[in-house]
Amino acid sequence: MTNILVSDAETKTKNLLMQCLSTAGFEVSITENGLVNVQLAHEKFSTITESKKSNTQESIFPSIPRLREVFEFIEVNYHQSIRLKEVAQAVGYSSAYLTDLVRRLTGKTVNNWIIERRIAAASTLLLETNESVYEIALKVGYQNINHFYCQFRNYYKNTPRAWREAQRCQAA
Repeated sequence: MTNILVSDAETKTKNLLMQCLSTAGFEVSITENGLVNVQLAHEKFSTITESKKSNTQESIFPSIPRLREVFEFIEVNYHQSIRLKEVAQAVGYSSAYLTDLVRRLTGKTVNNWIIERRIAAASTLLLETNESVYEIALKVGYQNINHFYCQFRNYYKNTPRAWREAQRCQAA
């Protein structure tokens, strides 16, 4: 457990901080002397992640205990601009070691897993919403629409728009 001293903070600011930390998967409580206790709730976090996955779609990640934290980090952050370096820092490994470990255990790189998660989210949004391809690309972590198109085409052998239309025709 870690204590954070929030000095001279308004109640509104302290509550916002606690809400952000809770959303990020931490157990948060205020002590009598004004300290904010923060603890990463691994079991609670895993349960939340699992329930979110079961409500939307099956997890794309394999069940490998040594890589659980890696895949949880990707799951929570894929919609942001994350790279190998951030994943490695989050799980306490060097980039080189993490690359080797993930490739040995899964046959894919960390970047492949990030891309695969983004493409899975994009395909779900393409099927379940009428949002534009551009909006979906931004939502799943791409800042460059052309990069999204290239990666989507590599994965599905079709453009996002054409893939959406084909899938909807098959469902009808």
